[in-house]
Amino acid sequence: MSFYSESKDELPPLGALTLDYTDDIHRPPGDVIMSISYDFPVIQQQVTNATLVNVVKSEQFDDDYINCYVEACNKLEDKGCIGIVTSCGFLAQIQDKIASRINIPIATSSLLQIPYVLATTSSKNMIGVLTFDSKTLNKNHFNGVGVTDEMIKRIVVVGCKPNNPLQRIIKFGDPYIAKDLEEELVQMAVDLVKENPNVKSIVLECTNMPPYSKAIQERVGLPVYDGITMVNWFYSGLKCKTLPKDENFEAGYRKRVRSDKELTYNT
Repeated sequence: MSFYSESKDELPPLGALTLDYTDDIHRPPGDVIMSISYDFPVIQQQVTNATLVNVVKSEQFDDDYINCYVEACNKLEDKGCIGIVTSCGFLAQIQDKIASRINIPIATSSLLQIPYVLATTSSKNMIGVLTFDSKTLNKNHFNGVGVTDEMIKRIVVVGCKPNNPLQRIIKFGDPYIAKDLEEELVQMAVDLVKENPNVKSIVLECTNMPPYSKAIQERVGLPVYDGITMVNWFYSGLKCKTLPKDENFEAGYRKRVRSDKELTYNT
């Protein structure tokens, strides 16, 4: 098993852009921006004016507003972060616009995984996306992370309802009742698969959804990708893991036999 040879505190930190809440929501283990969710440290940096209404929107951001994110990224770089993630999947629309203005890698959204997930399953299959707001999520967000219009044809999007737990928690600061939130998200996935039997994988857009990925998978029996799977992959490239020592290295000294069929390879 590969592992980080340093202790968690010794590893270089990952930066996380956070929204501009008056009083942030409860964030349990599994929330994408929480250090407790990983084997490496995470440093948070609030983005000025990154309110819900300014982030979860269908229109493209203007340059002045994007600079608020760039400034926050630069602060995280100054703090020693080797990469950056965000606290909202809707920031997918500015992936390239931020990446082109900062010095360290950034992964804005779990939606970055969609091209990979599509490639891992038959072209006859669809993938489902569970999102905070299906009315707002559009091609600006998908295109922003390399999901082409042709790929979008293979995506089924399902969003949280306004009066259900997740939207009320984030919009109005309602109490965070994990059981209620789990029931909402699992039922969304169940309904999605029932209505779309050709959906063979699920991607969770919202950074608050990963604590319930396992419950979703156990119920629908499909691969589930979320912000945590994206961040773990992202960081593992920024800071490579150590492999176990090869205790059988002397066996490698033996010359291996090759037959005529193998020796016909033209170099």
